[in-house]
Order: sequence, then C-alpha cells, then structure tokens
Amino acid sequence: MSQTEVLAIWGAVTGTIGTVAGLLGLWLRFRQHGLDKAKLLCESTFGFDSPNRPTHKLTIRSTGRRPVVIDNIRYFIIPRDWKQRITKTWQYKKGRWLWHQEPKQKAKLNEGEKTEIGISLPNGITFTEIHKVEVVDQTGKAWPVNWLASSKLQKVATQETLDEFTKENDKRIVSVTGYRLGEKFFLETKFNTKPGRTGTPCGRSFWFIDLKKYQEKLQNVKDVQSDKFLSGEAEEIQ
Repeated sequence: MSQTEVLAIWGAVTGTIGTVAGLLGLWLRFRQHGLDKAKLLCESTFGFDSPNRPTHKLTIRSTGRRPVVIDNIRYFIIPRDWKQRITKTWQYKKGRWLWHQEPKQKAKLNEGEKTEIGISLPNGITFTEIHKVEVVDQTGKAWPVNWLASSKLQKVATQETLDEFTKENDKRIVSVTGYRLGEKFFLETKFNTKPGRTGTPCGRSFWFIDLKKYQEKLQNVKDVQSDKFLSGEAEEIQ
C-alpha cells in the first residue's frame, strides 16, 4: 500500500469520526434544549373528610428544569343546552362555558417540586359537568390535567344522603344520618340529653367501604343501640 493510499484511508477515517462527533454534539445540544424546557404533570384526586367537607384537589409537579409559575386553573364546563354541547369546542374558543380558578397564592415550581390546589367550582356547577381541566402558567401555556370521565366522577366526587332517623323520649334523643361520600359510606350519630337537662351533647361517626357493612351498622344502631341509650341502659352509641 502506497503512502498516498494510507493518507487517503486515514483522511476518510478522521472525516467519519468528525462527522459522528458533530452529529453526537448536535444530538446532545438538542437533548439539553429539551431538558431545559418547562414541564408539568397534573393529576386530580377526590375524597371526603366528612359530609360537605370534600378533599378534592389537583396535584401539580414540575418535571422540567425551567421554573414554572401557576397562574390559574381553567375548567371546561359541559353546556347544558344540547345545541351548545354539539358546538362546545367552538364555545370554548370563544371563552364561553369556562371557569377560571385563581390560586390563593401564586406557586412557583422548580424542578422536582409540587403543589396542591383544592378544586373550587362556582355555585350550581357539579363535578360531573366538567369536561376537562387545564393548568395555565404565567406564560399562557396550558397543561392538561388527568381528569376523570363524568360517569367515574359521579361515583368518586359526589355525595348523597342515604338514611335519616330520630328517636327520642322525654329525657333523651338520638339522631342518625347515613351518607354515601364518593365510593365510601359514612354514618353520623348524635346522642344527648334534651336541652335544659344535665349532660353533654355527644356524637360518633363511622366509615365503611362496603355497603353491606354500612347497612348492618345502621340496623344495629336503629334497632338495638338507640333503644338502649334512650332507656338509660347505655350512655353512648358505639
């Protein structure tokens, strides 16, 4: 092999290495640019502490390297008129059937940080009427929230009163109210002597995951424990 051929081969090798290095450098810069962008992951969760005390909230996590400031939460309401429902995308673009929730404090999120915002809807609007939700940052960029379908929201985000009864005599009174709170069941009991008599008003609550267990407890309180309390044989519902 002549010296000229060796130099040609060497030039081809070094040229190839230079090209690969250039492409690798370009890919690294492109990747770094992607990592430096803002990115939010937004989730919704639903629950209850007690009747009329929901714990529904949005959890917002920053997974990008650029800090993000949360400006507002945008809720897309399902129009109640069927004609408007057909054109709801157009309605939303016109700013109709939208609800904007302003956080109590502007949250600035750095990489790896999160914040939680309680969900707040206007009076008369239920969770099942919300089509989708977005988190809007101060640049105006909207980040989608992982939001449930209306049928699932009906199960996990709503409450209803299932049972109510009151028993009393001339000295004592017992009142019981049963609820469905999301996918769980809640039994609230109140028992005390009547106003003006000695004694301290008391109450006790019970949580149930299973409907059958809830019904069994309700029946026990109604048929057994309430009568014992009214007669003075028991001093509490348990």
